[in-house]
Order: sequence, then structure tokens, then C-alpha cells
Amino acid sequence: MRRSLAALTVGALTLVVLAATYLLVQYTSERMGTGKGYRVYGLFRNALGIYEKTRVLSAGLRIGQVEERVLDQDSGKAKVFVRIDPEIRLYENATVGKKSASLLGEYYLDIDPGTPFEMKNGKKVEVPLLKDGDQIKDVTEPTEVGDIMDAVSVTLPVLKAILDDLKGLTAGPIKDIANNTNEMIERNSIIVERLLGRMDEIAATVEGIAKSEADDVRVAIRNVREITEGIKGLVGTTQGQVSGAGEDLRSSLQKLQHSIDSLDKSLDHVEKITGKVADGEGTVGHLVTDDTVARNLDDITDDAKGLLRGVARLQTIVGLRTEYNYLASTFKNYVTVTLMPRPDKFYMIEIVDDPRGYRKKQSVQGVDSRTGAYSTTTITTSEQLRLTFMFGKRIGPFAGRFGIKESTGGVGADLYLFDDRLLLSADIFDMRSNQYPRFTARASLAVYKRYIYLVGGVDDVFNYVRTQGTAGGFFDWFLGAQLVFNDEDLKSLLLFGGGSAASSASK
Repeated sequence: MRRSLAALTVGALTLVVLAATYLLVQYTSERMGTGKGYRVYGLFRNALGIYEKTRVLSAGLRIGQVEERVLDQDSGKAKVFVRIDPEIRLYENATVGKKSASLLGEYYLDIDPGTPFEMKNGKKVEVPLLKDGDQIKDVTEPTEVGDIMDAVSVTLPVLKAILDDLKGLTAGPIKDIANNTNEMIERNSIIVERLLGRMDEIAATVEGIAKSEADDVRVAIRNVREITEGIKGLVGTTQGQVSGAGEDLRSSLQKLQHSIDSLDKSLDHVEKITGKVADGEGTVGHLVTDDTVARNLDDITDDAKGLLRGVARLQTIVGLRTEYNYLASTFKNYVTVTLMPRPDKFYMIEIVDDPRGYRKKQSVQGVDSRTGAYSTTTITTSEQLRLTFMFGKRIGPFAGRFGIKESTGGVGADLYLFDDRLLLSADIFDMRSNQYPRFTARASLAVYKRYIYLVGGVDDVFNYVRTQGTAGGFFDWFLGAQLVFNDEDLKSLLLFGGGSAASSASK
């Protein structure tokens, strides 16, 4: 009896499973919409990862599925047919793109339905709808890993050669110039210090002579004059007696008279010069009585010491960062140089390679005789690097930044945690070409000392939903890595490069 009940139970359970499987297959087939809607196709260079029944999305919502893949004999590309739900309207300016759904190689197709009108030659032109069997001509595909590896294999040898040349340059001439300059500054500072000491001693000696011994000099000059007058009188009163002594004695007396006259003139000159020095006249008198020159030399020495201390404190922080944007399936790269004259003050200079490029927004308004007033907004994107130059001030763990952020005005804030090993940053910028300002939040965690960081965050949070006539819909999240180091050689290059530029500008 028990064995009969067990057999009956197994049979009933089998029937239930078969019925549930049949209903599930029927329900799934109906949900897939096989045979419903209309078919369009696109030509793809690589259809790897796209299979029958692959999802087709628009704005994150499912609007159809992949129905068939064949090789197009004319173009040599993969011809992918897509079944679109009947209530969805696609226009001839629609775009289809192959997007990565995960890191495991799964892909889906993302379709932008397009717009019913577009501007041509300043006029509003109607765009036709796509019909069954029509082609979506605008197809975008992500860069394959093989293409990236080929580009890296070509770039790495060139980069290695550049780094070798840079290493030789920084280890050779620039290092020798820096060492020679340091030695020259040290020698000149010692020489200037000795010169100032000797000038102080000379000034003190001359001043002492001019002040303390001026009376003795005057007394000596008067005594010499009295002796001279006495000799003159002696010569005058005894002239008759001397003339009888002969021509030789007369000649000797004449020579003596000439010498006395020269000595008298010399003493007069000495008295005049000493008086002028004591009064501060002339170059020597100015040096002896006025200490302006000594003060100027002291000021120059202090300025030189201040300049050297400022150069010694300057920190040049170089950062190399790359981020992978997952929804855009592309890389964004940064090269950053941070100049820190003080620990609480810095200047950030950054060159950004943004895959979105530089966006420009232009609005056109006019009046149409058929439709009345209209307004059209055009967003153009150009391939060019973006530049950041911001001034920053740090107070404790907080830092604020203001200036140019990725070639537009912007502000930013930073929070330093765990001995600066964790950095939380936020930036708001690009307030012209978006519906809302572009907001980016980023976290950087040091994984090896303070040299290598892991980076992650979100970009363009406010413009999450694509809006007609704007550049919105660029929300993305990213992961990446950053290398940070303090480059002393770059500081020397900035010092000597700035000096050379200033010298050239003054000529």
C-alpha cells in the first residue's frame, strides 16, 4: 500500500513539473515578444558578446531584443537584427551602441530613439520614422581590449625611451647645475659676510681717527707751520753770511727751500682732505659718516636668505591618475602638479584627458511661419585636453579650492582622514553646457605608504536623466589608481626655468 502511494506521488509530481515547465516556456515566449513589433538592423564591426535574445535597452528600459545575427557580404560586418516593441518609435537619426553590462563579458544594445525634428541650415526639418527592415546607420562600439593592448605595446617603448632620456638629463647637467649653484651661494654668502666685517672695521678706524685724533693733527700742522716760518726767517737774516760760503752752499739752501715749500703745500692738502672726511664730504666721507650702505647690504643679505628659505620649503607634488568609467566604457587620465609653498597653502595645476572632450552649448531662437516661435539648443563636443588651475587653502583636516576646473569655473572641497591616507573630495563645475552643474565625488585610499592610491567615485550626479536640448545623461561611476610623489628635480627646473624666463623678459 505504501509502495503504491509513493509511485502515485512521484507520477503526480512529474506531471506538475512538466505542466509548470510548459507554462513557463509559454510565458517566457510571450514576454520575449517573438514575432511582435518591427525589425531594424545595424552593422557592427565586432558582434562578440551579442547573441539571440540579447537585451535592447533605451534609457535603462527594455524595448526589444536581438533576433538574428548574419554576416553582411557587402561590408564584411555583422548584421544584427533587432525586434523593437510596436509602441516604441525610432527615427532615422537614432543611434545604437554596444555596451558592457558587467566585467564578465556580457553586453547589451543601447538605443537612442532620436528626435522627430532637427536643425539643418538654420531650419527645423522633420525626421522620418524607421520602418520594418530599415537600418540604424549610427552605430557606436567600445574599444576592444586587443586594440588597447596594441596601442599600449606601441606606446610603452616610446615612453621608456622618454623616461630614459629624462633620467639621464636629471642625473647629469641639471643636477650638476644645482650643485654648482648651491656651492656658489654658500661661497658668496661667506665672502659677503667677510666684506661686511672688514667694512665695519675700516669705518670704525677712520671714524676714530677723524674724531679722536683730529685735534692732534691740527696741532701737528700748526707746529710744522711755525717751524717753516722760523726756517724762512733764519734763511732771510743770514742770507748775507751764507752767500759768502760759496755757490755750493747756496744751491743746497735753495733745494732745502723748495722742499719746505712742497711740504707746506702737502700739509695743507692733508688738512683739507681730513676736514672733508670728518664733515662727510666725498665718497670716503660718505662711507665713513653714513651707514646707509651697510644697511642696504644687510637688507640684500636678508632678502637672499628669505628667498633661499622659501625655495627650500617649496614642495612639488606630482600625481598621475587614471580612471575607468564603467557606463561609458572608457578611461579618463590626469596629470597633476601641486605647488605647496606652505603646508596650509597650495596651487593645483592639472591636465585632463576627458573622453567626453570639451562641450559647448549654443541656443538659437527664431520665428517659423508655420509653427510660430521656436528655440533650439545645440551641444557640440571637441577633442581637446582640459586644464585645471585652482588655489587651495587647508585648515586642519579640511581644504577648500577655487579657480578653473577642467576649463570651466568651479569650486572644490577636500577632507583628509587617517593621517592623510584617506582623501574625500567633491567638485562642482561646468555650469554652462549642462542642465545642472556637474558634480563629482571621489575617494582616494593609500594602499602603499602615500605613493599608490586606489580611487573610486561618481561623476555628473545631477545630470542622471537625459533631457532634450541639454548635455545631460552623463552620470557614470568609476574606479582607478593614482601614483603620487614629491619631485625635487621639478622644483629645480621651476627655479632655473623661472630665472631664465625673467632674464629673457628683462632684455
